[in-house]
Amino acid sequence: MRKKLFTILLSAVVCCLAAATALAQAKFVEFPIAVGRDSTFSTGAVYGNTTGLVAILGDTLSQYNVTAQLVYPPDSLIGNRISVGRAGVFPGGVVVVFDGANYLLAWKENTGDINGQFINETGNLVGSYFTIATNTSTEGPWSGGMAFNDTTYFGVFAKADTHLYGQRISKSGVLIGGQIQISNNHARDISLAYDGTNYLAAWVEVISDIDKDIYGQFINKSGSLVGTNFLIDGGPNYSDNPTALACDGARYLLAYHETPDTNTKWTLMGRFITTSGTVEESIVICDSTKDPGFPSISFDGDHYLTTWTQSIDLSLMGQFWTPAGLPVDAPFTIFNSVGGKIPFGGCGFGGGWFLAVGSMVDFSFTDGDVYGAFIPKYTGVAGNPVDPVNVSSFKLGQNAPNPFKQSTTINYQLTKPGLVNLTVYNTAGQLVKTLVNDYRQPGSYTVNWDCQGNDKRKVANGVFLVRMESEGRAVTNKMVVVR
Repeated sequence: MRKKLFTILLSAVVCCLAAATALAQAKFVEFPIAVGRDSTFSTGAVYGNTTGLVAILGDTLSQYNVTAQLVYPPDSLIGNRISVGRAGVFPGGVVVVFDGANYLLAWKENTGDINGQFINETGNLVGSYFTIATNTSTEGPWSGGMAFNDTTYFGVFAKADTHLYGQRISKSGVLIGGQIQISNNHARDISLAYDGTNYLAAWVEVISDIDKDIYGQFINKSGSLVGTNFLIDGGPNYSDNPTALACDGARYLLAYHETPDTNTKWTLMGRFITTSGTVEESIVICDSTKDPGFPSISFDGDHYLTTWTQSIDLSLMGQFWTPAGLPVDAPFTIFNSVGGKIPFGGCGFGGGWFLAVGSMVDFSFTDGDVYGAFIPKYTGVAGNPVDPVNVSSFKLGQNAPNPFKQSTTINYQLTKPGLVNLTVYNTAGQLVKTLVNDYRQPGSYTVNWDCQGNDKRKVANGVFLVRMESEGRAVTNKMVVVR
């Protein structure tokens, strides 16, 4: 009986390995969207039915001009940059939502007005810009949100009194009803998502120099509050940084910052909230050793994709999660630093694609460039956005034997000299073993991983990821331990 169970387990693991390896080979390509002498910035993009739209702040005339660019997978720009003819608050603060026919671009201006402009999928402006809200908080860029239900939009924003408010908007840009007050306390770092019945708005409570608690409030499609403000995350740790929110239909996942380790470096956390308002378990999206920040979350119908900027290596990372809060493979790089600039951004999902944007800026948030990447619904660990098969400077071979019980041999080749980092991760994204971290000349190499040695306490049955990084690129293979 025991032997039969082992055989069944082995067959299942091999099948999973084959499927996961195929997924890991999925390709996504980084491509320039707004690069040059203009200073540009983007944090908003989504794919519609036939095209994607990237919201961009800045052009050759001014870094404040609100513009947009149509894109098409895997790496094409469609037409010229679209100008709205208005100026927004730099940096960022421009969001884009798709309603099935048109995109709605929304931004905040220096006057405190939040304005909107519809753009169709061929890149034409639909009507004129219109004002969504006035007298909003002038503290930094707009940190509110916009979401679409079956028939109408709903936007949230902090006003001059720093309380959170909301406004319904028709598909033609007509404001529906008046503004509603959402929060009973002062709000910042606001996010919004829709679950099919209600919206959930989340925000960090503003308490001067000690922003710590995160609250939520449900709002129905008619613009009425459902229940009262409720605490999502309390405790002694700071949380005063951007939040992000998405929903799988049954539960929301909120990404937020905490300082549980040192009270000085951020840990990026996730917290699940049911559609009835029950606050459930939390997960660690990225720990403080990577110094993460500026999260985004999207849901594709099967998995969440979280993204964040990782200060330790100036990269914009991604990680897939199941609705149960389990990580799918290890984190992967979406955008690396370009010329020492830091990539900030996020992603939206629509039309079968995640559309990620990365704004490469210097440490003073100037001289920005915008890049994009179309990511399929699930890619697993893909490393830098290149096809692993076509990495010309190095190749990571499949380990053998695989599956294995005690040890396995990994081979790799270099066509030019460079620093090689070869590491093993578990599927939670935790480092298990560093096999190589040294400079290598061109040639073929092998390295052995004995998981019964010093790592015996850490290694159990299951799938592990061997990742090779060199020359700013990375590839990953799957390995299976079966005992």
